[in-house]
Amino acid sequence: MGLFDFLRRDNSQSYSEIEIKQRWAYQTNGSIKDRNSSSVDSYAALISTNSFENWFFGLEQRIGQSLGRRLAHAALEHEEYMLKNSILKPPSGSEIKNWSQYNLGWHTRGLGEFRKLDDEDEIKLIIEKPASTSVCSGIIASAWEIATKKRHRFVWSQNTRDALIVSLQLDEKEIPSPSMIETFWPFSSLESEDLEIAERIWEDLRIESNGYWSILNERHMILHRDLFLRFEEYCLPYITKLESGRENFVWPIEDEKRILWWTALADSVRKSTYDSGLHILVSKPEDWIAIGRRHLAMNGLGGVESVKELDPHGGVEIYLSSIFHPAVSGGILLACWERAYGRQGKIEFSFNSGAVSVILSSSVEIAN
Repeated sequence: MGLFDFLRRDNSQSYSEIEIKQRWAYQTNGSIKDRNSSSVDSYAALISTNSFENWFFGLEQRIGQSLGRRLAHAALEHEEYMLKNSILKPPSGSEIKNWSQYNLGWHTRGLGEFRKLDDEDEIKLIIEKPASTSVCSGIIASAWEIATKKRHRFVWSQNTRDALIVSLQLDEKEIPSPSMIETFWPFSSLESEDLEIAERIWEDLRIESNGYWSILNERHMILHRDLFLRFEEYCLPYITKLESGRENFVWPIEDEKRILWWTALADSVRKSTYDSGLHILVSKPEDWIAIGRRHLAMNGLGGVESVKELDPHGGVEIYLSSIFHPAVSGGILLACWERAYGRQGKIEFSFNSGAVSVILSSSVEIAN
């Protein structure tokens, strides 16, 4: 901490800093809710941009397909759905300089900053310091459609890491408005704000520039669960098998394509989290409550409610108070288990009586 950092935090918070803290509400069940979208699936996750790119790259490897275009279209559909169900005024008109409230929404999500290029022959929008190429391209294309009330085709190009150009062309297709996507797992409705965890995470918030902020010197963004669900639905029809990765995951669902998707995503998240070098110490089963708070709840990915020991080799059953997505949260939990015990593990999910539980154990049988 710098010598005068405490003065900065207490007395000179930027406007964007205040708005970020006000928009995202940490809950005692380990989730994050968007106060701007309370009428829909408002749950979101705080994710480092590097982690997201690693997850995405690993997912493409395991699926054996390029997924960038599908992620962009899922982001477009997601943004339209959220904008039409938000308390905020949506962007209107082709003068981007008048989109002040929407622009602030980008800042509070950590997506970067956008503006329109001066070109009368073609619609081109530039995104500076985009948090994710595909996500930002789809989201800004959706905002343009909402603002102009017309459908558009879009492509993007990125010559440098710091600038992304999205080109749009009018499209006469009639595309229905997106509807809500339901989750496949129980979710606790017992929520209240967790001011302690919010204070812990936001005390390390640093605004680098508009739409670019970091926590503990690592850039972060906030993505809604609705985007993950729409991306999943876009990709499921094309999945036939897994090209690589481990399959140490058991899911309580019957859809074979979704099982493949969840396995690929969970294993990608597991490897990325494991490779990050986190230190996990488990001396007793109850330690998983603190592990869940540090590695799930502080990012809005879920909360550990209770733990039961199953065997003397680290096998535990963890009962979750909430979960952002089984594949994301499960991948992180398995990485923590493997870091703690230094060997490969496996994870089995159960959705019973309105609750989610996971069993973490060794992937090979160990003699007593």
